[in-house]
Amino acid sequence: MIVRILSRGDKEIVLEIEGEDHTLGNMMMKEALRHPGVEHATYRVPHPLKPVLEFTLVVKNGENVGKVLKDVIDSLRKQLEEFKLAVENVLG
Repeated sequence: MIVRILSRGDKEIVLEIEGEDHTLGNMMMKEALRHPGVEHATYRVPHPLKPVLEFTLVVKNGENVGKVLKDVIDSLRKQLEEFKLAVENVLG
């Protein structure tokens, strides 16, 4: 996975994530939209044959876009770890 910042402003960041597709984009977008500091979040896959997605995050006034992005990623990481443990418990 390669991550590039395509653009960054006070309230918005656009990331290009190479090697990923709708799976990660959808998870990131949905989790971002749950964050109280997020005004808008979306993703797109510019070309269906290239494993690249663009993720856009826009935060509310007074929020730090970098901190909110970190919060979103930390929350996803925690949820996936909990899911992993639940599966491991079921499998024994």
